[in-house]
Amino acid sequence: MVIVLAFALSISLSFSVALAEKPPMGPKLSGPHWGFNIIGHPNNKFSGDYSNGRTIMVPLKTVPGPSSLACEADGVVIVDDQAPTYSTSAPNTARIYFEVCESCTTFEIADRDALDGRAKVLVPASALQADGTIKFDIYLRVLGKPNTCMEIGAYAYDADQALYFWAGTAFISRKTGKSVFVKANELFSVWYCQKDVTDLDADGNTEECVAGTEVELSVFNDVFEEYFWNILNDGTRLVQVRIYY
Repeated sequence: MVIVLAFALSISLSFSVALAEKPPMGPKLSGPHWGFNIIGHPNNKFSGDYSNGRTIMVPLKTVPGPSSLACEADGVVIVDDQAPTYSTSAPNTARIYFEVCESCTTFEIADRDALDGRAKVLVPASALQADGTIKFDIYLRVLGKPNTCMEIGAYAYDADQALYFWAGTAFISRKTGKSVFVKANELFSVWYCQKDVTDLDADGNTEECVAGTEVELSVFNDVFEEYFWNILNDGTRLVQVRIYY
């Protein structure tokens, strides 16, 4: 039975919550890396530099208040999908798209203004295996003022079925104390299936997968046309993203 996701992200914590791994202890994470900052911008229009840079601007407020979000624990908590979870409707707030770039030698930001609805990060093809599985590790950390909250929902779009498959959500809450990086690789794999079009209800919907088609795939697998993070924000001004590869 497929769990149809309500895009208001009222996700039950009955999903197994993976408190993603902290980076190894030591002075710094080692090895080549690239990073950018997600900045909560107080205005709905970005009047700054439109170069690629190392920042992505998202709205400081996209929800009416803390009760609209489920970010309760301090720091970053990753909730992973446990079964194919899809909707025919897309979440419609600020999005950060991740797009494979064959000619890129490193990660790049092609569009850093998500205040207009979408920003874009280019992922070098060399950072992926042949099936799209990521070769990199990605970490998130929240900084800035306390008592703020953000949700980053990850989605892969299957154009053939016109379905948005939910890959997981990062619940980000800034309380007090030291903030640490949390590994978020789970956001880059997704449970997928073929929708059973022989078992439709009166509205043309189904909650069933074709038996035997359930499989966990990379969000960069060829079956998906696009992959993005959907951002809901309630006052979070700074989330750091680091990618080690």
